[in-house]
Amino acid sequence: MIAALILSAALASQDQEGALTRDSMVSDAKDRLLHGEPLPSDLDERLMRLNPSDRIEVLIFLRRSGLLSGPAWPADRLLAPSIAGGGRE
Repeated sequence: MIAALILSAALASQDQEGALTRDSMVSDAKDRLLHGEPLPSDLDERLMRLNPSDRIEVLIFLRRSGLLSGPAWPADRLLAPSIAGGGRE
């Protein structure tokens, strides 16, 4: 049953075109936090698909929630344009 919830959350985290959004990433992170699960291994790639402003907001949420620790992102990476399959524009 938990696997079904996780799968549905992962599927819901993608919009109609398969692109991740800021809100879907925050929602997925909240679900992972509540279920005691780690962040996905491709988190950096997912974050780079977002607009820089959305990327920063998600990173702030992850840091404040305690889900993300480790080295800080350099400014040029934070502000880099989104990669293919990007989030909302």
